[in-house]
Parts: sequence; structure tokens; C-alpha cells
Amino acid sequence: MRPTSLPLCAAVAWALAAAGPARAVSTSFWLTDTAEGFESGRASGVSVLEEGALALSPASERVDVPDAAYVWAAVPGAQGVAYVAAGTPGQLYELADGKLTLLFEDATADFPAVAVGHGGDVFVGTAPGGQVYRVKPDGTGSLFYDTGQGYVWSMAYSREHGLLVGTGSSAKVFSLGADGKARVVLESQESSITALVCSGDRVLAGTSGEGLLMDITPGRPATVLFDSSSEEISAIVAMPGGEIYFAGTDVSLSDALSTDPESRAELGVGAVWRTTPAGGAVGLWQSADTPVTALGLGPDGGVWAGSGAGGVICSVGSRGKSDLIADLDEEEVLSITGAGARTLVTTGVPGAVYSFHTGAGRAGSYESEPLRGGSVVSTWGEMMWRGETPGGSRLSFFTRSGNTVEPDDTWSPWAAVEDRGRSQGAVASPPAQRLQWRVELARGAGGASPVLRAVEISYLRENLPPRLASLVVRAPGDAASAEEGQGRSSATQLLPGGLQSLLGGEATRSETRELPSLLRGLRAAQWEVVDPNDDRIGFELWLRGEDERTWKLVEKDLTAMSYAFDTQAMADGFYRVKVVASDALDNRPETAGTDSLTSAPFLVDGGAPSIADVDVRVGRGRATVRGAVADALSPIDRVEIAIDYGEWRPAFADDGMFDSPDERFHLEIEDVAPGEHTVAVRAVDRAGNSAAVTRVLR
Repeated sequence: MRPTSLPLCAAVAWALAAAGPARAVSTSFWLTDTAEGFESGRASGVSVLEEGALALSPASERVDVPDAAYVWAAVPGAQGVAYVAAGTPGQLYELADGKLTLLFEDATADFPAVAVGHGGDVFVGTAPGGQVYRVKPDGTGSLFYDTGQGYVWSMAYSREHGLLVGTGSSAKVFSLGADGKARVVLESQESSITALVCSGDRVLAGTSGEGLLMDITPGRPATVLFDSSSEEISAIVAMPGGEIYFAGTDVSLSDALSTDPESRAELGVGAVWRTTPAGGAVGLWQSADTPVTALGLGPDGGVWAGSGAGGVICSVGSRGKSDLIADLDEEEVLSITGAGARTLVTTGVPGAVYSFHTGAGRAGSYESEPLRGGSVVSTWGEMMWRGETPGGSRLSFFTRSGNTVEPDDTWSPWAAVEDRGRSQGAVASPPAQRLQWRVELARGAGGASPVLRAVEISYLRENLPPRLASLVVRAPGDAASAEEGQGRSSATQLLPGGLQSLLGGEATRSETRELPSLLRGLRAAQWEVVDPNDDRIGFELWLRGEDERTWKLVEKDLTAMSYAFDTQAMADGFYRVKVVASDALDNRPETAGTDSLTSAPFLVDGGAPSIADVDVRVGRGRATVRGAVADALSPIDRVEIAIDYGEWRPAFADDGMFDSPDERFHLEIEDVAPGEHTVAVRAVDRAGNSAAVTRVLR
């Protein structure tokens, strides 16, 4: 068994039907009850129905074809015998009673086309070579006709038209009589004739190049029934009521077979169409990542489609409804041929032939995709399921758990889920990060298949404490702004007195300078938290001075990750903020987790700087102002000077820059007329505190 590798059986996008991460105190539920959910697992002998259910696949037997990478086709003969064409090299087998007998082989070519014709003789076409060989029931083989083309890709036989042979390098169709005489039925500008089907006296062909579906019935003009969007028509099925189902792919069979198996999942688009009574065609299904390489009638009379990557067989209904019939171990489905109550399916990589019958198989199994719960350990609860078990059929459930992404030998053994009645039982697997369930289906009396419609498993995830990732105390004024917007990420907080602050705004220094003193006193603490369980988190904010021993609670029951506080009631000095995070909102007290983080020291400075030694001299139309400024705690941010109540002009530090609490400054002002003048000096520290003095010159 292996994971289903292509979404062949769904006409819509697939999704995993599994519960995602949930809060720790709440019981989580992993529910699988859709076709998309079931198709994400691994099936063996089990079909996934489009309605969202599992049932036993049709009964089948597999026959391995020794040393064959590809089994191109199998066609029914008389009395239950089938003929199997394999390669490479080309080999023709008789299949009877589940045993293969080699009839004919050619070491120089493959046999991609086979048909049973004149008097029960078997015909094979070669690629390369373009030759047709006739093989008698006793295994005697001889050249029947040389087409003169490079390849024989398709064959069909009818009593009305004889043996029909489709070729490539040039796309031609030959009609061969029992005497080996040939006439050309079709010459096309296409590159190959990839499919031939006879339905009554009607002959249908599919081409490679433009992907044409054609009616090439001898004696009538050849007509194009449908110009598909695919590069190649890979298979055709003519239904008894006159409808035609046909499949296409954007990758030719020869290209697909030469592609590295590792990259076969990217072989292009595949599609299935159906003709309409008026002569048009409707698309039933399309795949974005794999070709449809086979189409035929299942034992129940429905149309089956096979994939060229993933080995999946689906039934396709007339309205596009589809069921996943089988997920084979082989990589490619190369042909599907209905033979009454039996359907022959051939595969590649490796080569094998399957015989499917009506009725359910005896048994099958299905493994879910593991529940991926991340790194958190979960405790498993009840499994509940919904389905039917007619005629004594059975559904048996098992689970296993582990911590690796994919199950391996480190996982726990499969443990049975005991049915305690009402279709439920306890999961016995140990706590772990991941869980997988398996169901075994067994046929009941009269061939009745059980049906599984839904599985739900409850689990409780281990609670891990939250983690505070960062904590910062912003500069004075960064916690408040008069308006929101300007691209800021913010939250508002209502302060005492009705003042509303904007938290998280990136206030610039120039904005901070112009804030009223009340707003300059605001400081904002901001933090980030992560929680492995996606719990809701509550916070407490604590404050402590550097010379204090105990923390003081400022606010509790916070849910936002920021908080503004007023420092104007705090003495000057250094302080720290501590935030405590708790997931108690979503957990029982005994399982709740906490984390705390303390900020770096931050300075509260409410004292204005002092201005001294102001000396103003005027002469020759110029004023020179000098002085000193000092602050108890903060470096000086700037000094400004105004003449006669005019604009403030920046003064310059005597040592080149303002960067310490004690600075001397100077400024020369040009174009100062004689007479009385008022000189104002303003100094601002880095905390935003300011002081001013004036001097009057007469």
C-alpha cells in the first residue's frame, strides 16, 4: 500500500477532513467523513465512494508478469482465455486459470497493440518497427503485414472491417483482411493514431498531436467528432446506447514511459469527456497533474479510468460522479478492457495484469493519514464511527501513535479498538504527538460489503505554557498620539480623567517634543507572546523601582499586548516593568501555565534642565549668545534661542554635539539692529522636559 498520489476521482479540489489545533481545555475532534478526507489515506482492496464512504473494492486477482516493466494490454479470447502483451522485449502470453503461458516474443521490439481476430488468431503490433504479427493458438507466429511506418500504437477488430491498425510516425489506419491484404482507411496530418475502437459497424479513432476524436468508419467520409484540449486521445469507450467516453492527456504515451518515475506526478493534464446526443462533448473530470492513460468498462458496466501516475482506478459517471475503485501498488494503469462480468487491467512499473469481477472482494484495509498535531502531545479518547455491516460483514478498527512525521518502527504497535456497542470504543494507543487509525473490512454473507461513512476520534492536547518573546518600554510620548492612522499599528487605552491614548504609534522625536506635558509623561510597555496550544492569554503588569525590593501590581486581567501608564506621579529614577502571561482563560487552574518577562531599566525623568551663565553681546549688527545648561538625569537634547519673540533658532554645543547632561552652548545671530532686544533661551532634555530664561538688552 502507498498514499494515493493523484486526485483522479474528484471533480473538485481535495482537502483533508481533520480537525486543526484547538484550545487546550476543549476536547478536540478528528473527523473524517468526506471523500476528500478518505482519499488522503492508504487503501488496499477498498474503494472510496464520492458520497464520502469506504467499501470493499470489486473482487480481483493479480498475476505478475515476470521480468516485464510494462504490460501494455490484455484482450479476452474464447472460453475465458485472455491474451496479454508485455515488454520490453515484446512478449505475448496466454492467460488461463490465473496462469501465464508464453506464446510469442520479439527481442527487437515492444508490443503496445494487441487484438484477437480472424478465427481466433492473435495479432500484435510492434514499436519500433511498425509490423503486425499473427500468432496462432499453438504459439506459431509470423509476419502478417508491414505497415511501412515506425510504430503500431493501436489495433481493433470487427467482422465488418477486419483488423484495423493505427500507426505513428505518420498517422494512418489500415484495414487488413484475413488474407493480409491492406487498404488505407485514413491518412491524417496528426502524428499518431493512439486509440481504435469498433462499435458495431462504426470505427472510432483517437489521435496524438491535436488530440482529435474521429469517426473513420470505412465507406464514409472521416469526420472529427471533437477537437480536445489535450495533446493525445489515450483511450475510447463506446457505450451500448451510443454515447462515447474518451480520455486525453497532454503527455504522449511514449514520453510518459521515458520519464523518470520520480517525476511522473508532473506529467500534465488528464481529462475524461462524454459525447452528447446532439454531437457535442462535455468534460466529466480533469486532473492537473497526471495523464489518464486507460479507459474501459468495469464489471458492473460503468466506465473506469486509470491513471498514468499513481496507479489509481476510478469509475466515472455520466454526470461526472466518480468513485475511487482501487489504488494499485503499481505506478501506471496502461489498459482497462471490459469482458462481460470480468474486467482486465494491465499496469506498468512493474508489469502485472488484474482480473476484476462483479461483487465485493473478501477483505480489504484502509489506513488514515496521520493526525498531525505539531509538537504537542495529546491524550486519546473515544473513537466513534458510523456505517453499515449488512449480512454479517465486519468493520474492525485499530490505532497506533508516535512522534515522527511518518509512522515508523518507533510508533506503538497497532492496538484494537474494542466495540463497546453503539459503534464506539476507547483508543488504547499511548499519548503522543500523532495518531493513525486503520480499519479492516470483511465481506458478509451473499457478498455484502460493509460501508464506513465516518470516523471521529476525540483527543486532549497537552497544555504548554505561553512564552513571552519580547518586552519593551517605549520612549516618552511614544504611547500617545492625537490621531490614529498614518500607517501605524495601534491600540487605544482609556486613561484616568477620560484621556484616550493610542498605543503602538511610532511617534517621532519631533512629535514628542510638541506633546503637552501630560502626554509626555505617558510610557507604553509592549510585549509579544506565543502559545503552542493557541490558547487565549491574559496578562498582569508589575512595576518596580531600582531601589525597591518588591514588585507593585499596576494592572491585571489585561488581554491586549500593550499598556500605557503615567509616570508623572513617579519619582525620578530608573524602573523596570514585568509582564506575567497566563493561559488560565482556557485551562483548568491545575493545568494552566504562566511565563514572565522583565524589561530593561528605563528612566523616569520629570525634572527640567537648568540654564546658567547666559551672556548676550550685541555689536556690529550681530548678537552673540553663550551659556551653560545642566540636567540631573537626562542628556541635553537641544538648546534653542529666539530674538524678540521670533522663531526659535538652534544653538550649537561648544564640544560639537549635545550628548551629556552638562553642556555649554553658543549662537551668533546676524542682522541685529541697535536698540532694546529680548533674548529667550530654551533647553530641552531627552525626556522632553524643558526650561527657558529671558534676557532684556537695552
